[in-house]
Amino acid sequence: MKHALYLLALCALSALMAVMPWGSFYLSLILAMTYLCYRPNRVLHPNNMVFAFYGLYVILSSSLNLILELIDWEYVLPWGQLIFWDRLSKYTLFQAEFTFLVLYFAFHFFTMERQAKPGNDTPVLHMEVDQRILAILYGCTVALAFTFIEVTAGLSAWVEEYSSTYLTMREGHGLLNEITITFGNLTVFLLGVQTFNAKRKTPSVIAALLLMVPLSFIGGVKSRFIFLLIMFLSPYFMRMRFNLKYLVIFTVSFFTLLYLGTLVRTEGFYATAPFFLEMMIGYFNAFQLHDGVVTTRDPALFTTLLQVFTKPLQILGFIHDPDANFDISVMLTKEFFPDQWYREHATQQWPLDTELYLNYYGFYLSWIPLIAYGYMVSTLYRAAVVRRNLRLMPIFIMEFIRIFSTMRGALIPWDTFFYVAQYIVIYLNCRLALKRVDLSAGSSGIHP
Repeated sequence: MKHALYLLALCALSALMAVMPWGSFYLSLILAMTYLCYRPNRVLHPNNMVFAFYGLYVILSSSLNLILELIDWEYVLPWGQLIFWDRLSKYTLFQAEFTFLVLYFAFHFFTMERQAKPGNDTPVLHMEVDQRILAILYGCTVALAFTFIEVTAGLSAWVEEYSSTYLTMREGHGLLNEITITFGNLTVFLLGVQTFNAKRKTPSVIAALLLMVPLSFIGGVKSRFIFLLIMFLSPYFMRMRFNLKYLVIFTVSFFTLLYLGTLVRTEGFYATAPFFLEMMIGYFNAFQLHDGVVTTRDPALFTTLLQVFTKPLQILGFIHDPDANFDISVMLTKEFFPDQWYREHATQQWPLDTELYLNYYGFYLSWIPLIAYGYMVSTLYRAAVVRRNLRLMPIFIMEFIRIFSTMRGALIPWDTFFYVAQYIVIYLNCRLALKRVDLSAGSSGIHP
């Protein structure tokens, strides 16, 4: 009965989206209705991240835009109003709906948990962190973070001119940055496991915060601290059952951290409520960018798919053009916002829909890679979260967070090879650092 009512409501709202003005309003209702009707039961379920993306880039941005339109709001930011959700093409709205529904239900079905058979329960395993390995990793991560600060611009530049330093001074230090990210993720995760197991949690929490601050500072305060916080809390999250109370708590926490991170990143520019409100409408502009692509060119096949090989081929010396396109957002930023790329080396972020439009003919073939992606992430989810495999947990958390990046990028991004290398390093170190204790066998049941 629930499924029939959902399909009826989905068809009605889709029809209204096709014929009524402000189609984004009906799209927002479809997104929210789908999430509430098929809400995940675990905190780390992939669909929570899928909905987080659409909640910000569609529901929040379009709803605020509509409310300000209804109250005749006069925009106070110096550049005025840039986002107009009522002008989006119907194709963009329906493609957003299609991508969401295919990916959401792919995750929904592929992550279904089978009922365990009576008497077939696996032993409860407890993981302990090797303190010597943790101490070495902690020291290496701190050294890497402060080395990165010094070789890029120096501590004074990072503190006094954070925004410009972050945007312009990191070029040429990508490898060091990737190494720092890898060891930072690993060390924060192990500190989270240690905190989860410890009777006195304060020392581990303080140690984690002291590490997360410089890592967030050099990695982009707004998003990096939230990522590291999820990594640190993942041992708690993997055991938590999800409900609407947690949705409210996580939402409030996210916007609090977003506001504080925005203050640091922009040196207080968006401190006032009107400025921050308008910033949230304009910041989540991925579908407006996609609409510019939809209205200027036809859907295509494999236009940018091979860009993933550009960086490796540049490193190996087979591509000599330093300006060769290696990322779809870089390519489109050069076309639509050339000053941002050539002057500031900054990019706008197009949504996954753009890659699907240019590589898989939009609606026609995009369901194939979306379902394949849903299956792969769901398999990792079942192995790490459902089966509570802590050694795979940091890899899953990186993929869990990367769902958000994928939704505003590409299924196979330019740094795929770096991710594979990171995952190998992290897994091998987790095997060394995490010792298994079989609680069902008593205190002597320790396994390597």
